[in-house]
Amino acid sequence: MINKAGVSLLIALLMFAISVVGYSLGAFHKPELFAYDIQAKMLRSDKIPDRSIKVILVDEAALKSMNEIAGRWPWPRAIWSDLLEFLSMGGARAALFDILFLERQDKANDGTLRTATRDFRNAYHSMMISREQADEGGRDAAALSGALPADFVKRFALTGVSDTSKAKPGIENNSFALPIAGLSEVSKGVAVVEFAPDSDNVLRRTKPLREYRGDYFPVLGLAPFVDSKTPVDIGDGAIKLDGHTLPVDANGNFIINMYALDKVDTYSISGVFSSLQKIRNGDVDEVLVHPDEFKDSIVFIGTSAVGTADLKAIPMGAGAPGVLLHAFLASNYLQDDFMNPPDRRLTYLSLLVGVFLTSWVVLFSRRFLVRMLLPLAMLAGYVGFALLSFRSNTQVEMVPFVFALFSTGFLSFAYLTFTEGAEKRRVSQLFTQYVSKDVLDEVLNNYEEYAKSSAGQKVEITVLFSDIRGFTTMSETEAPEKIVEMLNVHFTVMADIILKHNGTIDKYIGDAIMAFWGAPVRTDNHAEQAVLAGQEMLEGLKEVNRILKERGFAHEIAIGVGINTGEATIGNIGSEIKKNYTVVGDTVNLSSRLESITKEQKVPLIFSEYTYEKIKGKIACRLIGKVTVKGRGQAVDIYTTGSDGGTD
Repeated sequence: MINKAGVSLLIALLMFAISVVGYSLGAFHKPELFAYDIQAKMLRSDKIPDRSIKVILVDEAALKSMNEIAGRWPWPRAIWSDLLEFLSMGGARAALFDILFLERQDKANDGTLRTATRDFRNAYHSMMISREQADEGGRDAAALSGALPADFVKRFALTGVSDTSKAKPGIENNSFALPIAGLSEVSKGVAVVEFAPDSDNVLRRTKPLREYRGDYFPVLGLAPFVDSKTPVDIGDGAIKLDGHTLPVDANGNFIINMYALDKVDTYSISGVFSSLQKIRNGDVDEVLVHPDEFKDSIVFIGTSAVGTADLKAIPMGAGAPGVLLHAFLASNYLQDDFMNPPDRRLTYLSLLVGVFLTSWVVLFSRRFLVRMLLPLAMLAGYVGFALLSFRSNTQVEMVPFVFALFSTGFLSFAYLTFTEGAEKRRVSQLFTQYVSKDVLDEVLNNYEEYAKSSAGQKVEITVLFSDIRGFTTMSETEAPEKIVEMLNVHFTVMADIILKHNGTIDKYIGDAIMAFWGAPVRTDNHAEQAVLAGQEMLEGLKEVNRILKERGFAHEIAIGVGINTGEATIGNIGSEIKKNYTVVGDTVNLSSRLESITKEQKVPLIFSEYTYEKIKGKIACRLIGKVTVKGRGQAVDIYTTGSDGGTD
């Protein structure tokens, strides 16, 4: 049979294997994403984006106010030239459009946007690079993986890229969509705006660089900081560019560090257009938004109106403007505010330590509170460590550890329920008829130790024998049912006294009682407890005789009590059919002999010199004399309680 250490090891190994397999198969991925969002809301809500980042939004108010002028969305492209004019007045550093201009409108509008883009000099427009599936039958296969225009690649592809990573960023891409003809040629840059959601449809990460047929292009949030000649080193776990190191996961994804939505400097484009109109009319003092607010700013332009279909689920909110992801990435870059992805090695190590410690603590701690609180303390400590790490921009995976800890604890407690529970019940049944409730509670709290003691141990104890005087004559003159009634009354009162003093009742032998102290619970004052119990038993005779008199008994009863202290063998002794928890040895025999001589010594309570040595100075004692008892060649000094003319 496997011992408890083996069971602990087996449970730990089983739960470690299950946790690792579940982790490898992605079973904890969605719960971990949920935990990430909670941490982001808790720990990133006080973080402020770089103040040079501004966001202009096409919101619901803008759609309504511009409806009569520009018509329904999408607006004529000439309108965007007004925005670029306004930003140019304020001296904005860059304007980045998270709005795709992919299809031609008319020559005049498209031409106006191209001219405004050229004149602004630092405008960035959007493109898409993605992975598309060919239709069944391969009808669209020929249209996929086509080559980008050579001039476009020459102007905007990053040329100084060294890629030594195992996971090539965006290597799966086979489709692209570029701005309208002529817009790229006058733009400062063209960047990728496509984001792929996580498995729960929430946007949290992006590949900072997108590869297409061996060429690399930045996403919009990085576009103001790189150009075609910027040296880029793509390695496992990091992308280095222009003195910044962007940590990425094994798939080349960069986790965007979030900011509270109300911490971002956002403006409604309707306010901008209204202010521009007033400036043109010479009414500079009454503008809602002054152009100077955008001086040296990196301005992202996007939409937040429902009709523009660019509301995204992000950790900070379910319907956030998608352009904020690009703004957050730009702020991460400017502040070196990068979130490091979780280290899988730490996750595996935490699983290993967690399952082994939990199974060991639950199975080997003797106190229930320890079994409960130590795993919970480990859990709290690990979660606290994860939160502190997140605050310091390092993500630590929590869900695998929580799963492993709770599963290991549950399995360990289940094992204890079926094994320790049964063992406790066995020990309880063994001792409940012998000891007091307090002693039984102590036994059950340390049931393993006492389960072993029932197999046999040699311990120092104090044994008490009590016998009714004249019982043989009494039994010959009284009716049998009266004798039984008398014994039951006597044993009830005496047993209560013994248990009150934490004694263990060994057995009833006819009219005699045998009890002992010092086992199963070891105590240093077992001799004192036994003598005090003996004294109270003599006092208890008054109660016994009172009850018997009320029930019509003619004679009062008297008892003799003998007590001895010494080593004895204790255990569950008997046949396979019936066993008793009892003590055997010379210590027991001497105690019985001392009880038998109480009548001839005319003293109701006698204890040996060995007991006296344990209680002297604690209980008043007097020496009776020296006797040689049957079965022992050496005489023994005997004592009783009280100090009249004796020894104290």
